[in-house]
Amino acid sequence: EDSPGPNPECLQFDLAKNSKSPWNSVVLGILCQQLKDQCTTEQWPMQRPDTYIRRLLTEQYKRLRTTWRNAQPKLTEKGTVETPAETEARLVAERQVVLKQCRQTTRHRILDHIVKLKTEGNEDDAGAWKWLQRLVKTLGEHGMSSDESDIGNDVEEVLRVKNMGWRRSIARELDLVDLQRLVDTDIF
Repeated sequence: EDSPGPNPECLQFDLAKNSKSPWNSVVLGILCQQLKDQCTTEQWPMQRPDTYIRRLLTEQYKRLRTTWRNAQPKLTEKGTVETPAETEARLVAERQVVLKQCRQTTRHRILDHIVKLKTEGNEDDAGAWKWLQRLVKTLGEHGMSSDESDIGNDVEEVLRVKNMGWRRSIARELDLVDLQRLVDTDIF
């Protein structure tokens, strides 16, 4: 606050503070002005008000700050600060959970869409798609656990599934759902 302020040629946020801090407010103001100048110079067909641009930049800053804060070392169960390797392992594990949730959500969305299309079109295989949709919803995340096996630190982890007489693999059906998204890119 005693400094001359951010250098427009080398802007840096103060990620320890929120977007309304004096420093970050000036940085966001400079970025807003630079974007407006570029918009005018390149004669963009759509002009936006300052408040709109400022709000977009502020939201981007909030996402940046959240990512930065999540990447900071946390206290472990033992009360010590995480090492860089522990921090990285935590971030990778959190990312894998998010990706798994995204895959599950995508499969649900695809099945909802396909069932709707098949039902509206009175197609013969609508019943099979409805069955698959109910199956995936009933099994939930545990029914889609085939994505969990991985290789790490040169040690291959092998998951073995106990074959039960009443249980059957649905990997083929899940692959069909995933393939449908790739085949019908104009729909999804």
